[in-house]
Amino acid sequence: MAANASPAAPHAQSPQPLDENGYDGPASQEIPRNLPDGDLSADADEDFDSNHFSEDFGSEEEPDLSVNYNRQLPLHSNRQKPSANTFTSVDDHIAELSKHAAKIRLDDVKEGQDRDKDKADRATNDQVLDPQTRNILYQMINRGIISEIHGAISTGKEANVYGAVAYADIHGPPIQRAVKVYKTAILSFKDRERYIVGEHRFKSGPEKGNSRKMVKLWAEKEFRNLRRIHSAAIPCPEPILLKINVLVMGFLGDSKGYAYPRLRDANIAGDDADQLWRQLYIQLLGLMRRLYQVCRLVHADLSEYNILYNNKQLYIIDVSQSVEHDHPRSLEFLRMDIKNTGDFFRRQGVDTLPDRTIFNFVTAPEGTVEEPGLSEAVEKLYASRPPSTDDKAAAAELEVDNEVFRNQYIPQTLEQVYDIEKDAQAIGEGEGDKLVYRNLLADQVVLKETTSEPSSEDESEEGASLDGESDEESKFSKGAPRGKRFEDKDEKKQRKQAVKEAKAEKRKEKMPKHVKKRIISMTSKKNR
Repeated sequence: MAANASPAAPHAQSPQPLDENGYDGPASQEIPRNLPDGDLSADADEDFDSNHFSEDFGSEEEPDLSVNYNRQLPLHSNRQKPSANTFTSVDDHIAELSKHAAKIRLDDVKEGQDRDKDKADRATNDQVLDPQTRNILYQMINRGIISEIHGAISTGKEANVYGAVAYADIHGPPIQRAVKVYKTAILSFKDRERYIVGEHRFKSGPEKGNSRKMVKLWAEKEFRNLRRIHSAAIPCPEPILLKINVLVMGFLGDSKGYAYPRLRDANIAGDDADQLWRQLYIQLLGLMRRLYQVCRLVHADLSEYNILYNNKQLYIIDVSQSVEHDHPRSLEFLRMDIKNTGDFFRRQGVDTLPDRTIFNFVTAPEGTVEEPGLSEAVEKLYASRPPSTDDKAAAAELEVDNEVFRNQYIPQTLEQVYDIEKDAQAIGEGEGDKLVYRNLLADQVVLKETTSEPSSEDESEEGASLDGESDEESKFSKGAPRGKRFEDKDEKKQRKQAVKEAKAEKRKEKMPKHVKKRIISMTSKKNR
């Protein structure tokens, strides 16, 4: 048939499909566009003669497809071929598109499978509100911790603080709260590591590879510090709840939701403005001492931006970077806090104390930590200053002393002391007060022991040295050697005699062997 009569017609190069009779398509598809209609009839008469007509059909008057195809091929020789291979198999198309299959979203199809993580899951609003944070806020609302969340109170480099309202009673007044949400998208606070490394509360250290774990650790640090400060009766926000990177605190503001201003923005005016600024300065020094001695913390970022003011009262906020007093850099942070607060109050016209004096006042273990004793202690520091007639000279001297202290090296352990022999000689000559780390030493205990003996100076020195030597010898002297090799002969005889007597007593209560064998044999027969 026709299918068997066309072995020479390659399908891969066939330009036109065939109709159901085996012929080519309509004549309009074979006519080139540049030929007029009039010339077509003349050419067709010359081509289609009797000889060609007889060759197109077989013996049974069926069309010869190979001849028909070869005759029409010149008409399509000048046609532009498509750039793509339209006759490739379906498998080739699938293989080509398989590399783009990963870009197709099939969430609706894979209902029973775990969906891969997407960048949209971490998209944030205001750099803090991502889907995970929103779910935490929804959970807090469902639990009744907060009922409404209002606009942002403040935006910082590490977190945003939003106002919130909670209703303890449906018909009762609303309770103002503050919600601090730490940023997870952009970690603009790059130097967090130096505040964590070295604290025994965070032995694992920072999570450098996972920013969310780092933020969680940072939020936990502030929650712990706030609980310690609030329990010490220092004015600060009350910590209520922490969930990953969301911290709920008490609100420092009025009942209408207006927060207290920062100390930098406080509007203190009037005739007694200078006196009020001085009172606030003395109050802040007392808070710093109480924070160090009672809470065992150093704020590490204390300035006019992290202090709120209302009705002659200062409130400490933002304690996420606060460190323990035994932190490797705690004294450095304390010196920085003293500098920042002193510079601000000097700009307000307050007569401030030298930085060295404030440092010794904060770190001194002796003294009161309660009011009004703290204010009285600061007033005594003012009174103990040497009088000066020239204000400019006193200000210049204060500036020089502050700069020297700010650039001075402060060791925290004896291993960090540069020249321990020189410092020990200074302490022996009575110049130990000039050492910047004198409050970190245990020289007070040594002085009490030496002065407690009623004797002359020479005798006390000799007695102290002899007592010290005897104490050292008693501590480090070796006792009598232990072991049987070092026993005395008499003691050895007594020990052996006691052992023999103890064994003889045991043998009296011991069962004879023949009785024991008889009992064993009888029990074995019964078991059979």
